[in-house]
Amino acid sequence: MRAIALGVVIVALTGVVLATPVAVLRVDPGGHLYALADGEGYEYSYQQSIYQVPVVEEHVREGDTLRIVRVRSRDLKAVEYFRWEGQIRREGDEFVQDAPPNRVGALTIRITTEGAQRLRGGAFDVSLRGEFGETVVTVTPAYVPRVLAFVGRS
Repeated sequence: MRAIALGVVIVALTGVVLATPVAVLRVDPGGHLYALADGEGYEYSYQQSIYQVPVVEEHVREGDTLRIVRVRSRDLKAVEYFRWEGQIRREGDEFVQDAPPNRVGALTIRITTEGAQRLRGGAFDVSLRGEFGETVVTVTPAYVPRVLAFVGRS
């Protein structure tokens, strides 16, 4: 009888653990899930279409929103393109500018042939064109049951 009771407790606890919501970055279409805790940052990088230079946008998840923290590039013009108020500074071989206050519920990205677009966080590094092809994707902070996060799709 104790073995049965212990088995029921183990199954119940496993169910609770697998059903517990975890924070992810969801990319649609397809419901691709990438672990991203609240307060954790990630990078969206791409080849800037006008100046043809690499640009890195640093983003952070804040609850149910995303916020761009700063932008950086080896080319000053690519940073100036954002037309933000405030100083652009030199850090090593890059130009860097902090973003003005902002928050969005989702980020929409048009994936292009020449864009070399990536999403990179502590637990993921995704070539957008390689994973999704040439399309439009929506990146959203979400919470999903832990079991779905293990699978990587909802």
